[in-house]
Amino acid sequence: MPLKTKLLFLSFLSSLLAHAQTLNFKSLANMSVGRGAATSIIVDDNIYVINGYLASGGNANYIEKYNITDNKWSVLTATLSPKKFANSETYNNKIYIFNGWGNSHLEIVDLATHKVTKGAVNRSYTGNAGSAIHNGKIYVFGGSGLNGAATTVFSNRFQYYDIVSNTWHPLPNMPTAREAKGKIVNDKLYVIGGFNGTSSRLINVYDLNTNLWTDQFTMPAGISGHSLAVSGDKIFIAGGYNNQTFLAYFDTTTHKFHQLSSNMIPRRHAAAEVYNNKLYILGGSTTSITKSAIKSIQAADITENALSSDTASEDHETKTRVYTNAQRDGFIISNKNNSNQFEFTVYSLDGREISKGFAYYNKTIDLSRVKPGNYIFSFKNEKGVLQQIKIYR
Repeated sequence: MPLKTKLLFLSFLSSLLAHAQTLNFKSLANMSVGRGAATSIIVDDNIYVINGYLASGGNANYIEKYNITDNKWSVLTATLSPKKFANSETYNNKIYIFNGWGNSHLEIVDLATHKVTKGAVNRSYTGNAGSAIHNGKIYVFGGSGLNGAATTVFSNRFQYYDIVSNTWHPLPNMPTAREAKGKIVNDKLYVIGGFNGTSSRLINVYDLNTNLWTDQFTMPAGISGHSLAVSGDKIFIAGGYNNQTFLAYFDTTTHKFHQLSSNMIPRRHAAAEVYNNKLYILGGSTTSITKSAIKSIQAADITENALSSDTASEDHETKTRVYTNAQRDGFIISNKNNSNQFEFTVYSLDGREISKGFAYYNKTIDLSRVKPGNYIFSFKNEKGVLQQIKIYR
């Protein structure tokens, strides 16, 4: 006889995550075309979106500029090699574009003249890698082999490009090979999440002063296909391959992970930047199909007041109801106004990810493959508010 699943709503996030706040994103002027897997940099009050795949087909070979003050887009005259999942950094009013699936060129764009020149070739380049800049050096880490390769090989390579000498130099390999994203805060590189067959829960820390990999932290859930942006001591994490509404930040001073609720449009492989205490999320796609890439740009206030606001009343305001179905080893999340698909994750009570998948409102969610025990069923409702259900199997 099949095991029955008993359910109990949790009022907040239980002990898995820190108390969640809700960020209110506002939509701004759209890009000219939907674009995903693009890279971005920010100079003065302009965000530059570079390369990536287009909803209309193919890979972009141009740079689109968003002026934050005017809320307007324009296209630079610079013509790039088309590619996706590339990296970019900025230094002395120039954009350095490298890695990516498409070609191995290091392209340098002068923002004053829009002239494109070539830099030293990276012999160990990958796609979907991470990068960060510090004191005239561009650090590059992880990634995976070229698009179209017979098998996917994930990289643990770590290196830096010296801008002044135009040379590449090796560094100690990452502890775990994977596609990755990372940012530098207070002379430390934080490599957050990524993918090497499964979405990673790891945060690896490299000390730029000692040239050593030091600390490692574990997030409550794995994340990949995400974007990162830095504000002070906080690294914001937005979107994701499976959890497209994922939003959180990692506090590099306390080493605590804080998940956020928001009304952000679901997206993966987006770009992200922080400017004047606002988090900007640009483009990305909603499915694994490139034509699902979106034009959207949204921004949210991330001041301390916004992050510390109490959202208890919002967390409890929901039209979602849960009830058991005694005929099957599962349950139903009913919603009379919504029959859409949503993503869920099953956690153990100590925060380990057990299973994840997609389900529909008003249809039985079958968890018969989950071993008997006590778990947390986690999902976001139609308002983007995180909901958790304690499951006794």
